[in-house]
Amino acid sequence: MSVGSLGAGSGIDLESLVKQMVSAQKDAKVKLYQDRIDGYEAELSALGRVGSAIDTFKSSVKALNDDELFTGRDAKIAQTEGEEVIAITTDNTASNGSYAIDVNQLAKGSRVMSAPGTFSSADDVVTKQDSRLTFKAGSNEFSITVDAGTTLSELRNQINTSEDNFGVSANLVDDGNGNLFFTATSAIQGAANTLKIINTSIVRDENGNIIDNPIEENVDNTVEDAPIEEQSEPIVDEKDELDLAGDDVDFANDGPIPADEEKDIVESESDPVSVDDKDAADIADKKQASTIANSAVIGLDRISTEGISAGLYTPLGDEARDAIITVDGIQIRNDTNTFDNAVAGLSIEALAPTDKTTKVEISFDQKTVQETIEEFIASYNDVIGVLQASSDKGAVLNGNSVVRNLQSSLSTQLMSSHGNSGVFTSIFDLGVKMDNKGKLSFDNAKFDNAMKKGYSDIAPLIAGDNGLAQSLENLLDNYTGSSGMTNSLKDSVRRSIDSTEGALESYEDRMVKYEESLRSKFTSLDSRLANMNAQGGYLNSVLAKM
Repeated sequence: MSVGSLGAGSGIDLESLVKQMVSAQKDAKVKLYQDRIDGYEAELSALGRVGSAIDTFKSSVKALNDDELFTGRDAKIAQTEGEEVIAITTDNTASNGSYAIDVNQLAKGSRVMSAPGTFSSADDVVTKQDSRLTFKAGSNEFSITVDAGTTLSELRNQINTSEDNFGVSANLVDDGNGNLFFTATSAIQGAANTLKIINTSIVRDENGNIIDNPIEENVDNTVEDAPIEEQSEPIVDEKDELDLAGDDVDFANDGPIPADEEKDIVESESDPVSVDDKDAADIADKKQASTIANSAVIGLDRISTEGISAGLYTPLGDEARDAIITVDGIQIRNDTNTFDNAVAGLSIEALAPTDKTTKVEISFDQKTVQETIEEFIASYNDVIGVLQASSDKGAVLNGNSVVRNLQSSLSTQLMSSHGNSGVFTSIFDLGVKMDNKGKLSFDNAKFDNAMKKGYSDIAPLIAGDNGLAQSLENLLDNYTGSSGMTNSLKDSVRRSIDSTEGALESYEDRMVKYEESLRSKFTSLDSRLANMNAQGGYLNSVLAKM
């Protein structure tokens, strides 16, 4: 028998003796503590599963407790999948009934293009002077400044990358015969929204600053004072906004210009008032500046749809247009393909023109109600399954009063009367059934009959203050949340675990001290036995010599 350090003097295996004494004192008690901790942790895990199942069930109850669930509408459209011509979204204000809908025309944006021969290369310079292009489609508008020397390709990129662009796409198309076509497409739909491109010249002063109103700057409004015959009243220049340059009608005087006045005007124009040399030079300079500006306008007019020099036109059929649908024989126009206000409670989206009438049936959304009830049933069965598994004989939560009371309360709530319609008194009137294990199932045929019997009476039975869902929510509130029974139980179990682990730690500390005490005592004993052995050996040696 090997002897450890303890017992080396006496030759007795005191080390093994100490370990056996400590084990006899410690092992059973430590196992008791550990088993208790394991039991608490298993209980905590089971409570976690129960709590999770309750939370999931509560979510399905909350979905059921929604008045809008029972006021929603469903649109059934008689069209082939993959060949849809309309899409309909409903709200709870829609009236149940049938509609006959035709899509006569889809809304579209517009396209403008240049005439053949206008451009031959993407490198064509579109203007020799700074100009401004303004793009308009209905109330949408944006402008870009086109610098002198800009090429057709550069202009295209400038249009497409403008931050203010409301949906205009510029492109260059080569027909392979030496003609390059400039096209611009607008995404803005509606008959009143055909794209317009307006060219305006930019005139700068001698410092290079843009003159906002160049026409006003080029007009000399100074009138030289001249001797005037005695007049009894001051001369008033009557001006009418309808009088335009080039008109042959004087709107201010409500009629054509008299022949004698026309003659006087012609004579005055043929015999201009004399001016000095300086004034003549100023007028000449202004005329020259105006001529330069006008040449710039004409150059960029090739990218314009307005004016007599406009170079772009709208091809036949490329004008912006409205969407047109016919609902029950009434034709309705809209500037987009989505009709939100055509029929109360319906949003109708036109997808494709039709060659025959499409039938639409609006009814209560029975499908969604059924799906929600079926989800409720599945969730209820899950929580009942978890509660039963956790509380069965030999299970961790067997005998737990909280779990047992919850099982009983859920069953009671289902069987109780709810609502005040008188048509339906419980959820079992809607096709829900319960077996002898407390699990629910769903009867489609009975549900369909209940829907026909009184759809409007289902809402008060299930939702609302007196409905089943609200009663279940009130019940489950006692078990969920930070102060709910489930979390309170888990907190209690955690405290028990902490307490037991603390007691185990304290006990193990006592066992360490107990072992140290044993070692101290056996070390002293070993020393005495070693001395006694030494004395005995000495005596034996003396006696042997006698």
